[in-house]
Amino acid sequence: MRHLYIAALLPLLSSAIGFGQVNESLLFEITTDARGAALGSSVLADLEGDVHGAAYNPNLIDSTKWGVIALDYVDYFAGMGLASVNYQIQPKGKWRRQVGVRFLSLGEFTGADASGNPAPNFNGGENIAFYGTSINLDSTWQFGIQAFTGTRSLDREVAAWTGLECFINGTWPERNTAVAVGVTGWGKQWGWKGSQPSGWLPWNLQVALTKGFDNAPFQLFLKGQHLETWDLAPPGTYDDSIDPITGETIENTTFKLGDQFLRHITLGTAIALGDNMTFWTGFDYRRRIELMATDRLSANGISFGTHFALGQFELRISRSRYHIAGASTQLGLQFNPSQFKRQ
Repeated sequence: MRHLYIAALLPLLSSAIGFGQVNESLLFEITTDARGAALGSSVLADLEGDVHGAAYNPNLIDSTKWGVIALDYVDYFAGMGLASVNYQIQPKGKWRRQVGVRFLSLGEFTGADASGNPAPNFNGGENIAFYGTSINLDSTWQFGIQAFTGTRSLDREVAAWTGLECFINGTWPERNTAVAVGVTGWGKQWGWKGSQPSGWLPWNLQVALTKGFDNAPFQLFLKGQHLETWDLAPPGTYDDSIDPITGETIENTTFKLGDQFLRHITLGTAIALGDNMTFWTGFDYRRRIELMATDRLSANGISFGTHFALGQFELRISRSRYHIAGASTQLGLQFNPSQFKRQ
């Protein structure tokens, strides 16, 4: 565990380098897990282990699936994509463990020099490698911690980052109830090459409640995000406006308190369609309201997906809208490589 403590201390010891906050990364804001995406956000509280979801909370490491690999991909937008690989390794004592990587490709950009003349094209992207571990505190509560390190780059502009994420989960199987609290994305960035800034990474305080039912084939997933900041609305959201023709003031009738509260909330439902198939759907109010360009009805903020088993593989697929250009497809594949070894 020594390396985890070192990773936790690095951001604190580096605080003198700069206290500003750098730009957030899609690696922390968008889940690569198709199930989490379909449910509105990464799953924080769950009634069962999940190899894909464990990449975002090591308390979800599935103790029945050591050696299983989870592969995930997001076709984000116009050549941009996210991918992740998560591998559950054998436990060490009472500690469950996993390792993984996450990538964000920004695509290829057309190069030009200071005079505007053509230059070689260049790429941009971000990546992290993580190590997560968790332990049962008792029959109800689990504690998890995950250290990460990585880089972000655009041509010759490079920054490095490192950080730590912490989680506490409680599960009551007899009540079909699970709760969780987590802090994700907390860490520090250092400008390495070029003009990349140094500063703190934006972090995310989350709470979640998951509820199942004895006599119904579905589960509800409720989650609150970015609770470290109350007002998530862009500046001017609640201001009155001026009629450009008459010059009269148009009162903003938005219920401010309710709007501020709902921007933190995601809601999802999982419906079991049999032993090997599940359907998911979710709703993200903040995403819906921020993508709404007109008052017309749209699918903004609504996501859906499904899971099914196919031989030795478990497949996931979902569709979510992260931008006004259309929906993004997310794919997931899970398998155990040892199943394909020659006997």
